[in-house]
Amino acid sequence: MFRTGETLQTGVERIAKVYDRVSEISVADRGLIWNTDLVETLEFDNLIAQAAVTVNSAVNRQESRGAHAREDFADRDDKTWMKHTLAWLDLSTGKVKLDYRPVHTYTLSNDISYIQPKARVY
Repeated sequence: MFRTGETLQTGVERIAKVYDRVSEISVADRGLIWNTDLVETLEFDNLIAQAAVTVNSAVNRQESRGAHAREDFADRDDKTWMKHTLAWLDLSTGKVKLDYRPVHTYTLSNDISYIQPKARVY
């Protein structure tokens, strides 16, 4: 999958519009057995939250790394992006807050040494 900042920003806006309407969802089926209405609502609630943090994280990460390939940032940028992205979703507003934590450059065992990351080549 190849992405650009423009298409990712469009995704952020589209997901935000959908998230803005989450309060309109209701469960009409009150049954306790095989309640697909409830299951689908819970699945949607989870998926829209995951979509919001994923697309916001993707538009923010201005590099290509692994499966995250951006046409406008074709190369990997370890100097800037060798860190984990952390994301929090405010459930009441749908706004995503991003932060980072460092990547560990060591192992938890003396039996194996740290493997330096490198760009994928095909």
